[in-house]
Amino acid sequence: MTAEPETGAIATGATAASPATAGVAPDSQGPPTAPIAPSSRLPGWATWAIGSGLIGLAWFVALMTPGEEQAQAPFPVAAAIGEPAMGRNLSATITDVRRAAEVMDTDGWMAEGNWLVVDLQAASVLSEGGAIKHAILEVDGVRFSASGRPESLLDTTMTAGVAQTGSLAFELPQDLSAGAGRLELALAKDVRLDSMIVLSLDLADVPVVDEAELAETGWVSP
Repeated sequence: MTAEPETGAIATGATAASPATAGVAPDSQGPPTAPIAPSSRLPGWATWAIGSGLIGLAWFVALMTPGEEQAQAPFPVAAAIGEPAMGRNLSATITDVRRAAEVMDTDGWMAEGNWLVVDLQAASVLSEGGAIKHAILEVDGVRFSASGRPESLLDTTMTAGVAQTGSLAFELPQDLSAGAGRLELALAKDVRLDSMIVLSLDLADVPVVDEAELAETGWVSP
């Protein structure tokens, strides 16, 4: 009796995978996957350096930007004794500065104390009817206004281009005899954004006399 081939063996052979295709996955039809980008986060030291730089820049800008008071400060015009100085609307020549224990004016007024007397000639430059409203003596940061008690150039009406002569008197504390001084003169009380005639002096170098008479206020002879 003839033996028939085993059908199980034939079926097994028919379905065996080809060596060429073994282990190969079916072809995928989806889009290719993009590569993953490396992380763009800055290192800690770089973040700290940038932050410090921005803070420093902000501090520098704040430091270089003038404040309101500085931005509106008057423009000083330096003066010297015996030399004319001209601001925007005031021309002045300071002729003498002295200290005295007693002062008097031409009307007979008199007072004792620690006085600084300034003789000067002054005129307005542009406007008629102006007057010296700002007459300040600053000594070591302390400011003293010109006294209104004697007859003086303070508040005297000016004429454009026509000089008047007279004096200004400053009453100082009795024990004040030295220090860096600064005389400021202007027509307006509010000197912001305007010119201001400035005479620098050392109070210790100002000549001292027993008494001083203020110059009579009047027109300067041609």
